Amino acid sequence: MAGNLKDVQRKIKSIKSTRQITKAMELVATSKMKKAVAGAVNLRSYGYLAFQILSKLSKKAQNLHPYFQVRPVKSVLVVLFTTDKGLCGGLNTNLFKKVVEVKDKLKEKYKDAKVHYIASGKKGAEFLHRIGEDAEYVFPAYTASPQFSDILSISNIALKKFETKEFDKVILIYPDFVSTLVQKPVAKTLLPFSTEVFESMIEELGSKFTDVAAPAEKDFDYKLEPSPEYILDNVVPQLTEIQLYQAVLETTASEHSARMVAMQNATQAADDLMDDLVLTFNQARQAAVTAEIAEISSSVAVIT
Repeated sequence: MAGNLKDVQRKIKSIKSTRQITKAMELVATSKMKKAVAGAVNLRSYGYLAFQILSKLSKKAQNLHPYFQVRPVKSVLVVLFTTDKGLCGGLNTNLFKKVVEVKDKLKEKYKDAKVHYIASGKKGAEFLHRIGEDAEYVFPAYTASPQFSDILSISNIALKKFETKEFDKVILIYPDFVSTLVQKPVAKTLLPFSTEVFESMIEELGSKFTDVAAPAEKDFDYKLEPSPEYILDNVVPQLTEIQLYQAVLETTASEHSARMVAMQNATQAADDLMDDLVLTFNQARQAAVTAEIAEISSSVAVIT
């Protein structure tokens, strides 16, 4: 009986230590989540309107900029945004399912096209290696207050190599922050821009963007000065990089939200398990005390 009590005590102590860790991680994730969510939400209206402008320009000035030119797809670049660390529920698992889904669709639609990968986050790089699709470039996850300058290393690769026709299509895969409890894995075509890409984005993301930025009521032409070529060459790359930055912010908000919920659930599970073990310990201790009293009473009865 004494041995059982010691085992239960050890388990209670172990769970209490684990609970302290999960509770601390929950508090840290909560504090980071608030800032990350604010950053993602604040950029949505700008990101949506930037994407809307690009889609309209692609229809009006398709031949004036390489980002708008649709060509036969022989090479595809997939940019995958995941996390460096685990303990964030099913966030990465859902992203991996999306990667496999996109990979199968690309193979079906572009049979002879070669698919290249850029991984932002160790978990994504490890997954790609497991399925035999090693990432050509691996970057750390942007989880600590990402700045716009942080994404320039990825955008330089994606944009420049699209311009030089090393890639004919660029796709982003990242977790879209819907709410604290829901993070939806999405695949968004970054290049080339087209009206169809814009409509597909709206269909997949729903009213999340249109809630913060009302779409234009009617179609209109842009008047570009000093010349369409000059404006497009300077503005289009910047608006494209905004789409990358939006994906990074959505990933950051999703990671901290998922980790907060996961650690919250782990802490609650530890509380429940500890309550059960304390009850078991008290029952065992009471049984031991009762047994000792019974032995003493029996001994006294024999003596007398």
